[in-house]
Amino acid sequence: MTSKRARPGPGPHAARGEPGGPWVPAPEAEVRSATFGYLGAIFSGPLIPLVTYAIGRRRSPFRRFHAAMALNLSLTGVLYALCCLILCGLLLLDSLTTALVVVIPIVFGLWLSVLKYLIRGIRAANRGERYDVPSWICARIANPLTR
Repeated sequence: MTSKRARPGPGPHAARGEPGGPWVPAPEAEVRSATFGYLGAIFSGPLIPLVTYAIGRRRSPFRRFHAAMALNLSLTGVLYALCCLILCGLLLLDSLTTALVVVIPIVFGLWLSVLKYLIRGIRAANRGERYDVPSWICARIANPLTR
């Protein structure tokens, strides 16, 4: 009879036990909920991740972590878009062409970056693991860890 060995470094469910503890597979309902939160962030912005965070944050640490990551990424994307709108407004004082030539590539690059990390979060959730988004792209607004 074999047992699963502990993975080195922080485990996929560090919130469930000790960091670096044994890997515990997540139930299918939790994986679906986490995946739904990330997909909702791609298609609806922060609305669906906010709902999954509010509903699932007390049910399990796995749901809480992934819902908070999806919410943080989507809210950060909205904040980036707001900053780009401000930049566009300032550049409109010069000309429309200048504003569009500068802001459109920035918005597209930020959108691709946020999308890349949302897809990585989906993959990690489907594997039952956690994925920490780098702090340079994602503000920590919702707390992903249990107290």
